[in-house]
Amino acid sequence: MLYINDLLAFIANHPAIAYGVVFLVSLSESLALVGLVVPGTLIMFGVGAIIATGSLKLWPVLLLAFIGAVCGDGISFWLGHHYQEKLRKMWPFSRHVGLLANGELFFQRHGGKSVLFGRFVGPVRPVIPVVAGMLGMGSLHFTIINVLSAIGWTMVYILPGVLFGTSLTVAGAVSTRLAVLILFILASVWFFIWLSRKLVLLMGHHGPIWFTTTKKWALADTSVHWTILPVKRFFSYLFSRLQEEEVFFGILILALLAAGWGFLGVMEDVLSKDPLVLADQSVYHFFQSLRTPWADNGFVAITELGDSFVNICLSCAVLFVLLGKRCYRTAGYWSIAVLGGVASVLLLKWMIHLPRPVALYHGASVYGFPSGHAAMSVILYGFLAILLAKGLPGIIRWIVFACAFLFSFFVAISRLYLGAHWLSDVLGGFLIGMSWTALLGIMYLKRQDERIPRRLLVLVVIFGLVIAGSWHVSQRHEKDIAFYAPKYTVQTMELSTWLADGWRALPAWRIDMAGEQEEPLTIQWAGSLDELTQYLLAEEWQRPPLLSMKNFLLMLSPEISIENLPVLPRLHNGRTDSLSLIRKVADKRWVLRMWPADMKTTVNALPLFVGTIEVQKPGYVAGLITLARDSGEYELPLDAFKQMLTVRFFVKSAYRASDEIWGNDEYRQFHWQGNLLLVAGHRYYLQP
Repeated sequence: MLYINDLLAFIANHPAIAYGVVFLVSLSESLALVGLVVPGTLIMFGVGAIIATGSLKLWPVLLLAFIGAVCGDGISFWLGHHYQEKLRKMWPFSRHVGLLANGELFFQRHGGKSVLFGRFVGPVRPVIPVVAGMLGMGSLHFTIINVLSAIGWTMVYILPGVLFGTSLTVAGAVSTRLAVLILFILASVWFFIWLSRKLVLLMGHHGPIWFTTTKKWALADTSVHWTILPVKRFFSYLFSRLQEEEVFFGILILALLAAGWGFLGVMEDVLSKDPLVLADQSVYHFFQSLRTPWADNGFVAITELGDSFVNICLSCAVLFVLLGKRCYRTAGYWSIAVLGGVASVLLLKWMIHLPRPVALYHGASVYGFPSGHAAMSVILYGFLAILLAKGLPGIIRWIVFACAFLFSFFVAISRLYLGAHWLSDVLGGFLIGMSWTALLGIMYLKRQDERIPRRLLVLVVIFGLVIAGSWHVSQRHEKDIAFYAPKYTVQTMELSTWLADGWRALPAWRIDMAGEQEEPLTIQWAGSLDELTQYLLAEEWQRPPLLSMKNFLLMLSPEISIENLPVLPRLHNGRTDSLSLIRKVADKRWVLRMWPADMKTTVNALPLFVGTIEVQKPGYVAGLITLARDSGEYELPLDAFKQMLTVRFFVKSAYRASDEIWGNDEYRQFHWQGNLLLVAGHRYYLQP
């Protein structure tokens, strides 16, 4: 498996190859038709991220990308200018005649500006230069626009990657778990958008035909098998009462059948312990392995927006609007949707008794299947979408449903991420909510006798979600962060055992988000971090600058002193440091970090922490951003730190053998021979 460190090391050792790839990609991305299959945007973005690591230099990359872009469009322009109309008969233009036709329409609409615009418009980007040459655009005119657009293209495609790569550094070195989580969410959203477009196109072409065929079958006076007779009578009843919105009505019927069948399948797997239940464990551990403090904050806030308090506020607000506008039938359906959803979720929890991954709640909510958050989000926002979408144009209608689905999707994902539900719980909640919503939507659409105040409802929902959601998050967030925190097993150890040889059981290296070894952990502390902090603050150590917007902007200054740079958070096994202090030494600074070791001593349940002191020096990203970089020196600070602590605390030197200090990152150079310090707070180490 190729790790990112291996790739970066290869690029650093073979820069000529990397720079050559940059030129070839930018060239091919601008060539006629070739650019349609070359993922230039993605590659250039990745190159920008690599620049942020220091493996490539910014200005050579920008220059080569610029030259490649100019040459690519120049070659395409020459092809069009030289072959003129003959290109229409040449492959691949002869086979894809629409490409040139679309390019000509674009060029005729925008004239010379099309060369500039076309550089950033995917479908016509590799064709516009050819068309410009075919239609007789002047070479000088084209060259000027080509150069200017190539400058903009280079900046737009590469600099965001540089900023993204820098942000990963700011977020705490290699953020593999966070990147995987973001990729998973983006891929899921992209798949939903892609699937929705396909379904909309499919229903647009075939929906009316299918609907008409089904309606004729349901209303026809023909005999059917007794097993199909209830279905035919049900459809006959619905179609006979339906007045408008036939295609919309048909889609809801399909949604009801699909969701109902899916829910029964999930429930059957839950009851029979079939493969879906076995997959629950894998999905649970997958999401728990992706947890980070930053993502925890985001997903806790999302799950709080799906809490009962916010749902009740929104339900009541919508109900009051409907009653105030005398939409009594709609208000009745809205009440049935909300109350029926709550009742069905509680009833199923009580009947099935499927425990959650971890015990979080009491009463009926102690059981997980189905997920109330997922079900009620689908019901509330799904039925609201039905109310708003009735009578709207097609594209606006699908935007409304997409917004409702995406909100429900993120609430459901938050329950999986936080470990509050199994996958089967979330699927069951999502499908039962979809079934209930579709069924009520079908019944509601049979009559169109009330005018819904759409704009007022949208405003009420938006303001209600913002106000009630913000207040609820502000009141609950800190408690919920602890409530949904990952559950760690804390082991115990005798204090004497730890001092003798038990310290070897604690990790020797910080484990980053990729699961790889990073800095050595050269300090083990037994005691309260407050005690250690207060002592060090009195010994010329200081708290680092806060991670504020002002301090981030200071990173753009090339003359900033290193002690004024913010200390970027580092993760150890997915957890941020519990303590970080700095001390300026000459033109460098020492940074002390401590993480919980998930272990305590038998004496007063004294917690153990592991940490390190790294020596940082100024470093620069693409010559634009100043960062504090680890110099790899870990031996030098230990002697001075030991002398400082011996005055007040119990300090013992220890030494790890060579086989313990070997790191799996051969490209990083560490100055560490295995020395470490065992330190115990003065109130504890003398006790037996």
